[in-house]
Amino acid sequence: MRRITGFLLIVFIIFGTACEKLPTFSNGQPKITDPDTSAPTDTNNPEDTATPENPPVPPPDYVEIAKRLQTDSHDRIYVGMADLMNPNGYRHSDNPGIIHPASTIKTQIMEYALLQIQAGNGSLDEIYDGYTLKYLIERMIQVSCNDSTGSLIARFGRGNIDNWLMESYKYTRLNSDWRTHSTIDGRYNETSVEDTIICLERIWQNRKNEPYSTMLEIMFGTTFSREKIPAATEDIAGVKVANKTGSFIDGADTADHDMAIVVKYNSNGEIEFAYALTFYSFSPYVESTYSAARTGIVAMARDIYEQVDEFNNAD
Repeated sequence: MRRITGFLLIVFIIFGTACEKLPTFSNGQPKITDPDTSAPTDTNNPEDTATPENPPVPPPDYVEIAKRLQTDSHDRIYVGMADLMNPNGYRHSDNPGIIHPASTIKTQIMEYALLQIQAGNGSLDEIYDGYTLKYLIERMIQVSCNDSTGSLIARFGRGNIDNWLMESYKYTRLNSDWRTHSTIDGRYNETSVEDTIICLERIWQNRKNEPYSTMLEIMFGTTFSREKIPAATEDIAGVKVANKTGSFIDGADTADHDMAIVVKYNSNGEIEFAYALTFYSFSPYVESTYSAARTGIVAMARDIYEQVDEFNNAD
């Protein structure tokens, strides 16, 4: 077995110089920050607790994976990953600062909507804009419907959602109503790799409780844009992927993102391992493909899965 060594080996993949800038905001400059890398610790799941028999797990050798994937001189990919079975296990977030989330922010919009419904502000059967809130939430996530997203933002209030995001995450902001495409002070929606990993950890750690059990179920039912992280393991029995993608074309630039919970079950239906994985990629627009980074995302997701699987099945 290949020996996997070291804690939190850095994966910071920069492909050439053709895409040297991040998306810019109101001041015209990328906003670089220093995300808090502390992991959430609120969990009541015994299987998520580290013990002497369940020591922290070293990460796969990301550096070697990155070297094999540097085949395109234009793409920039930022990676986040966390062991979901062991809060003291491997954990890594690239830190490019605040970035444009595209549709991945719909996951946090779902979180807010379901928390509000749980608190008594509406019900899943409530009709809004001609559809039930349940239908709108499922459409927003499973097929990434922008109309459903706009309806939910109108129903719960962009300002209310944004205030909650500021309290619940460090860098995630909702600056658009998704209908008029107007923005607050010219700022796009914002997030960070670390906030995305925190969101996925929160869903998994609370998966036995509402509303997070519903969130996970909805994400497992995603049918739109499964050609990124899910495509990496679609041929492997026992692997389920709950994900939400995001992408956009803005002039000469494109973004292609994915955030996912990857779970491996054994033949008895028991969980062997689970991890959170996210990719945020930016590249110049290429007419022949939506994003030249997509192939790299699939290859890297596959390599990461194989190394995690090898480690967990080592004698």
